[in-house]
Amino acid sequence: MANKRSRSTANRSTRKSGGIFENKVAWISGAIILLILVQIFVMRDEGLYSLLRLKQEIRDMESHITRLEIEKAELESERDRLLNDPDYLERIARERFRMAKPGEKVFHVVTETKRDGVRDK
Repeated sequence: MANKRSRSTANRSTRKSGGIFENKVAWISGAIILLILVQIFVMRDEGLYSLLRLKQEIRDMESHITRLEIEKAELESERDRLLNDPDYLERIARERFRMAKPGEKVFHVVTETKRDGVRDK
């Protein structure tokens, strides 16, 4: 045990102390290298920031595509129903376009609304 302690103290005494100047040079060199690496890998057009931004844009586009596919399916269903279901087509024509069959009378019911304190009749 005594030999191990004497060896470690001997190793400490034989080490060269570089002094404060070499420590500062090492820190400054390390900082410069780190800044260069950050510039190369993070800040450039091909860098990490651009990669993350593009991945977010891909996720946004994929969700937009999903919404459009759902809307497309709904519109195709509506189209098929309009082409193949005459009762539905008639109902839409009557409701949206206020159409009537020949000889029918269409009555438009007006409800009372209150605007600026005056009632419509």
